[in-house]
Amino acid sequence: MFEIVVEPNVRRRRNRQPLTGSKRAAAMFRIWHGIRDLIDEAERLRDGELVHFLAVAQLLIEEKTVALGAGTTAFDEVDASLPN
Repeated sequence: MFEIVVEPNVRRRRNRQPLTGSKRAAAMFRIWHGIRDLIDEAERLRDGELVHFLAVAQLLIEEKTVALGAGTTAFDEVDASLPN
């Protein structure tokens, strides 16, 4: 008969506090830029389906940022002329 010993995980996640409005908008903007980079890479790989998926994610982030009350000012200075 085998005995299974489970030791408690000593590394615990810290409870994260919710981000304030401006910090949350800044985090969303960083994610938005990361997705733009991924879209560029997917276009380089000529993967149209992935480009479409990432473009939809990018639009959802833009909508969420606007809904949070940050307005569209965060995206005004970014060249968004590339087709999605």
